[in-house]
Amino acid sequence: MRSVDATLLVRSLAGGEGGMAAEAFIRAEGPVWISHIVLVEAMRTLELLHGRSRAQMAQALAMLLDNRDLVLEDPAVPLAALEGYRSGLDFEDAMALESARKAGHLPLGTLREALRGIPGTEIP
Repeated sequence: MRSVDATLLVRSLAGGEGGMAAEAFIRAEGPVWISHIVLVEAMRTLELLHGRSRAQMAQALAMLLDNRDLVLEDPAVPLAALEGYRSGLDFEDAMALESARKAGHLPLGTLREALRGIPGTEIP
């Protein structure tokens, strides 16, 4: 199985220059694998550089989770992170929390005020 980096994934989702080539690569030889780090980077890029709204981002993530051309690393983690994202967390915070939860390593220590009071986190 092949994999993709964030630049190719973003081009596939955002279109524009390189979008068709990205889509062709993804569909060429069966599904491609997307790591958690690539997923987080792609979501951040779509939000910051491409101006996607939170609703658009959540829809894009749901589409990635339910796409036969893509295989996400441990899809239970981004699926759970999607719920945190929909409830207002930044996606990278939601992924960090859900990765720690899945690994059984809670609480997640953080200095981020946005995570204050979120079950499974601790601000020292």
